[in-house]
Amino acid sequence: MPTILRRSGFEFVIRTHDHQPPHVHVLHGGTEVVLNLGMEGKPPFVREMRGMSDRNIRRALEIAVENNEVFLIEWRRIHG
Repeated sequence: MPTILRRSGFEFVIRTHDHQPPHVHVLHGGTEVVLNLGMEGKPPFVREMRGMSDRNIRRALEIAVENNEVFLIEWRRIHG
């Protein structure tokens, strides 16, 4: 499970044996949120919440928006 970014206590990872659509798993303090990556002009959005607070989800989304293109490049590099 490659970590593609660590920032502000968040760890953004892409699992190597995962499925479409492109997404990242965001880990923070024992909690997780899964964010689908933005495509075709749409921003990233929450797909699954696993115990993460709303405040931390908002911050994770902000970071994902800032890094969406880099995350998509990494997703394609890992998954083709």
